[in-house]
Amino acid sequence: MGFVLGWHWAGLRLVLGIAMVFGLGYLANRLVTPTEAQAADAHLVELVGEQRDGNPFARWLSIFARIAVRLVPEYIVLVLLLGAARAWLFPQVGPEIGNDIVWIVALAVAGMLFVIPTAGEVPIVQAMLSLGMGVGPAGALLMTLPPISVPSLAMLARSFRPRVLTVVAVGVVAFGVLAGLLAVALGF
Repeated sequence: MGFVLGWHWAGLRLVLGIAMVFGLGYLANRLVTPTEAQAADAHLVELVGEQRDGNPFARWLSIFARIAVRLVPEYIVLVLLLGAARAWLFPQVGPEIGNDIVWIVALAVAGMLFVIPTAGEVPIVQAMLSLGMGVGPAGALLMTLPPISVPSLAMLARSFRPRVLTVVAVGVVAFGVLAGLLAVALGF
């Protein structure tokens, strides 16, 4: 990222990324009650416990297959729906997308919704900046595209309460808005 976008972008991402990962991780951990943690542990033992004996690789493969059968179709459907909605969520990018707080918040929310592979946000932000988009929305996208998405939230909905997932999603958007505002304030 430092070579493509510049070291100032990499520094912003590093500082805010560390705060986001550890801060939101700590907050999510505090929101889970001991009863919920015990129930999750019991469910894990139930899933893994039925195959304690035997080859560890065979156990892993069995668990992986059960999870994949449930999650892959859900993931595909959600990614296709988000791809169809992309035209409405990401308008035509150009100089008209400036550093207004409305654009920063809107692109922070939109960035949190989409599935982007790790490091895939770098060329996206680079392309949008080259088309004239403001640094504020670019900073928001840089922080919100990789961490979570609608498919990841949907897949975790069976494991975490809605309140925990909502706090994490809102926290990611807040860090995105903060990154956008800092990019503007620091003159990126």
